[in-house]
Amino acid sequence: MTCELFPGHRTHLPVTALNYHPCKSQILMTVGADGIVTVYNLVSKNAVHHVTEEKNEINALDFCLDGSVFATAGKDRNIRLYDSKTVQLVHMFEAPNFMTVDDLTVTSGHSRRIFALKFHPVECHIFLTGGWDNSVKIWDRRVARAARSVINGPHICGPAIDILDNKILTGSWVAHDALQLWDFRNCQLEKNINFPGNINHGEFLYAAQFCNHHTVIAGGSGTCSAAAINVTTDEVLGEISLTNKPVQTVDSIQDGQLIAVAGIGGNLHTATLC
Repeated sequence: MTCELFPGHRTHLPVTALNYHPCKSQILMTVGADGIVTVYNLVSKNAVHHVTEEKNEINALDFCLDGSVFATAGKDRNIRLYDSKTVQLVHMFEAPNFMTVDDLTVTSGHSRRIFALKFHPVECHIFLTGGWDNSVKIWDRRVARAARSVINGPHICGPAIDILDNKILTGSWVAHDALQLWDFRNCQLEKNINFPGNINHGEFLYAAQFCNHHTVIAGGSGTCSAAAINVTTDEVLGEISLTNKPVQTVDSIQDGQLIAVAGIGGNLHTATLC
């Protein structure tokens, strides 16, 4: 593995999320707690665009399927949609102002900061968000204001929302029943997936993702480990321990055959799922 350092427009605050452009592998997007969106060209090795979201701490970032649009969300609860070519803001789903808004409903924006944002893998216009207000909201970017539907319950504190086919996976920062599977069509809970938590420390998940149709991976601060689990049988297929350091992010490719786990300890752990 070779590593390179890219100059940019970052402050001393951390980068909180990054994504490759789904159709242009030379383009890498980063966002941070400083509210800065930066676009890197990995061929020219330069930061080619940067935008600042004033007074915001950005926690989440994702591209739509064809890469034409990306979205950000974070502390200020607004969801911003950008043209990925020009990095110009094209729409903002504004968070409700509780001092002035009288028509507040469950499909209004989030009431507390957002920590996860995920576009639908097939439908370019659909994306999901979740955060501290114990809800996952399903949005259609063709609809100007309100969320299309809402899942009540998940307490999202990191990249812990994923969607595959008509299934939504959530990982909550709660002691029990933290890993859950929902039906995308009716927003009803399908099952609680048994995460191998410690009875004395709970589950408390920060990250969750589908590996494939039958396997998910999730991790957090309860066990300070990430576990790959069969969603049908609840069998634990493998576990990566970070030795008393919370897991904050997970990823997988090749239908879950290659898994990556990282967290507060600063080390990157990779594993193969046999």
